[in-house]
Amino acid sequence: MRNSKGQNAALRTRLLTCGATAAIATACAFAVPVMAQDTAAAPAPAEDTTTIVVTGIRRGIQDAISAKKKSSQIVEAVSAEDIGKLPDASIAESIARLPGIAAQRTNGRAQTLSIRGLGPDFTLTTLNGREQVSTNDNRSVEFDQYPSELISQVVVYKTPNAGMVAQGLSGTADLQTVRPLAYGKKAFAVNLRGEMNSEDAAIGGMKNTGNRFSAMYIDQFANKTIGLALGYAHTDSPYQTQKKESWGFPSCSACLPADQSLLITGGEKDAVDSSNLKRDGYMGVLEFKPNDQLHVTLDAYHSDFNELQRIARLEYPLAWGANQLQPGYTTNDEFVTHGVFTGVKTVVENYINQRKSKLDSFGANVNYDLNDHWSLMADLSTSKVVRDDALIESTAGTGPSGSGATDTITFDQGAYGLTTISGVVDYSDFDTVFLTDPGGWGGPLANRAGYVKTPHITDEIKAAKVAASRKFDNGFLSGVTFGFNHTEHTKAKVGVEGYIGIKGAAYAVVPEAYRTGTTDANFLGNNSGMISYDALGLYESGFFAFKEDTTTASLQKTWSVTEKIDYAYIRADIDTTLFNIPVTGNIGVMSEHADQKAVSLYTTGGGDSAPVTGGTNYTDLLPSLSLNFAVADDTTLRFGAGTTIARPRMDDMAAGTGFSVVTDGNTSGSTINGQPVYWTGGGGNPNIKPWKSNNYDLSLEKYFGRKGYVSAAVFYKDLTTFIFNQSIIHDYTGVPLPSYCTVTSGTTTTFVCNNADANRIGLTTAQANGQGGYIKGLELSASVPGELLWAPLDGFGVIVSGSFNDSSINPTGHANMDVPGLSKRVINATLYYEKYGFSARISGRNRADFLGEVPNYTNTLENQWVHGETVYDAQLGYAFENGPLKGFSLSLSAQNITNEPFTLYQGKGQRDHTIREEKYGSTYLFGVNYRY
Repeated sequence: MRNSKGQNAALRTRLLTCGATAAIATACAFAVPVMAQDTAAAPAPAEDTTTIVVTGIRRGIQDAISAKKKSSQIVEAVSAEDIGKLPDASIAESIARLPGIAAQRTNGRAQTLSIRGLGPDFTLTTLNGREQVSTNDNRSVEFDQYPSELISQVVVYKTPNAGMVAQGLSGTADLQTVRPLAYGKKAFAVNLRGEMNSEDAAIGGMKNTGNRFSAMYIDQFANKTIGLALGYAHTDSPYQTQKKESWGFPSCSACLPADQSLLITGGEKDAVDSSNLKRDGYMGVLEFKPNDQLHVTLDAYHSDFNELQRIARLEYPLAWGANQLQPGYTTNDEFVTHGVFTGVKTVVENYINQRKSKLDSFGANVNYDLNDHWSLMADLSTSKVVRDDALIESTAGTGPSGSGATDTITFDQGAYGLTTISGVVDYSDFDTVFLTDPGGWGGPLANRAGYVKTPHITDEIKAAKVAASRKFDNGFLSGVTFGFNHTEHTKAKVGVEGYIGIKGAAYAVVPEAYRTGTTDANFLGNNSGMISYDALGLYESGFFAFKEDTTTASLQKTWSVTEKIDYAYIRADIDTTLFNIPVTGNIGVMSEHADQKAVSLYTTGGGDSAPVTGGTNYTDLLPSLSLNFAVADDTTLRFGAGTTIARPRMDDMAAGTGFSVVTDGNTSGSTINGQPVYWTGGGGNPNIKPWKSNNYDLSLEKYFGRKGYVSAAVFYKDLTTFIFNQSIIHDYTGVPLPSYCTVTSGTTTTFVCNNADANRIGLTTAQANGQGGYIKGLELSASVPGELLWAPLDGFGVIVSGSFNDSSINPTGHANMDVPGLSKRVINATLYYEKYGFSARISGRNRADFLGEVPNYTNTLENQWVHGETVYDAQLGYAFENGPLKGFSLSLSAQNITNEPFTLYQGKGQRDHTIREEKYGSTYLFGVNYRY
């Protein structure tokens, strides 16, 4: 018999207990989101119905336990402690404490996620069940676009469901906003927090303090048939970075004629970053439910994002600058650990990175029950982002290359290859340090003094979905749902960039109006500091001359991709018994047909270019199965199996292709079927197809009423195809020959590319589909309140999880490759106390080394090895439970308490070859909250 009584009781309990939620791993559903509408109820063991009034952290933990019991899939979740109050300043930081999930920091913030050892490329992010666009050049969502104050809950689905048309290969992170009718009462909340970074703002004109303000209003009207929720969140958040960046460690025969086996620092780029993030977010939800049959929901979300990063940097070309290493240096077994270089021409740099983006998401959902058995659903949505960047690289020095003072640099190498630099020249004097080209880089523009990039990116998703469901009163199945979804996704980038130079002179003094003082460089070892000025203001004023860069590297950054994807699915919900064991779950299949097209540029180094369109289409069948066995009281065994995909990176699909041809009488040295190759190139590949994986999951969960639980889960992902970089055959038919194929000498013009013109089959290096491999792992987690162990520990509790992953990926059949985002070990732990209005929490996130996707100086993501790290956060709070201040609460939180560095190293197995270390300081927030 179907356990309908238990399921209905569990549903009532879920709706009644929604409210204040956990600080770490909670999952109380304010509403049934679009994604969840296709999710069947999971087994619901009998709940502990004893009436106990709990609040805050403990209330949230109990809600999390209830949600975990009821899920038909293997999920993790985090919810707001109260209206407009997620437990962390960042959504990603909250999610990163969940089992099997790790965060990667960027600019001091947890910004992207890895689920089960797979990087951001393999995770799909949705808002109320609808796929979201990304502000970067790819698909992975950067979570700082979404204010935590406007998000009520985040659910991470680790296993697939045929009814979820938007799902990732490693998992799906669904951000959810409040549903006013499900919330069921009028509420108003205001949160105000002050913020301070422990590091003083080193660059003039910047600050190390900020503030956050948010407000949320929820109400119901017309006898609770209309629900309204409105939210606003403002963020003005500073962050500071001290950055040491090595050029690498060459063996320098010119520097070390007697010790050529030793490695020496090639150079150093040491910087101070002072940044400020301003963001205004708006959220609105309108619900209409006039009767038990019709339910209409309208969602709107807008984010206005403006981030300004100012960088002051000293660049020291040492071994790679043809400078002289003086006698008296010291060594160890591998490195030159101390030495002195003379004749160093130091580059003083003031950079600006500014990002402005506007994100809009809209959705309309209609559910209509025809009768007791049939229901219909329709959903329309759009998500769009417009982003504009300004990257200004302005250079200065004691004079142009070949003139001006040079420096004597002393370097000392410490732990992990980190180098401390000190010199004798004062770079803080505007009368002796000028705007110029100290490195002698030159270019097509005379008197070069920097470089500018101003890319413009648009990303838009439109989707329409319809579905029908049929319920059954008896039998093996409790219901069947089938539906269709059409999605159109378009992303385009226009990459305009070029050189800036001094007008009519080899160098210039920084105008007084744009000087911002000096930047302290003590942490670098340079006591003099450096000049600081407003490079963006100088550029926008017309001070510099500008010449666009038309080389291949620049022109390749303009591209567009369009995808049209049709999903058709059917899912049957299971509710039966097997050997007297209650079994629930679902089984289904989804067909996904994609038609993708890209417009790119074929370019040569001479500035020739031509647009070329390419693309492909494919169909994937994605079956899924979820089974939940209530094997004993409060014990559930879950099994999941299914096939998932992750569509290719958009910048890999459409990045322009640069090429070169071999002139007559020469060859490239490559052959195809024994014939010489005259065309070679590299860039994007619009024909690549998705990563694909067959997934298997098993989880055993033991609950202790609603107070605690322990669980163990294993997973295995059999990746049947994996995208990697490869040289592939390419047809260059129709591509115009470069201008250098025509040579003019006097009055004679000669065509020198006859072989290339006649033989258009060549090679290009691009992303391609290869063989796969596997990723497997073990996840252990526990949530244990103190009173379960000993009554005097009432109020205390601990939440701990550990994930252990391994992989073997071999796309070429010859050698294994490393998977971005995979840490062999991820450990999360939280110790908390809450009683009598007081609350306290300390949390630690530890992950082992991993291959990260890290923004480079152009804001393009590239793979770099990252040192393992442990990040500690803490929070204190007090809520007034009685008296005239009832409804008020105070909070104090600290992030990155130990100032854990973010450290990159040169390559796998080279942990002592650090190429960048970033220290962000600690961030402190003090908040006053009021809820009515």
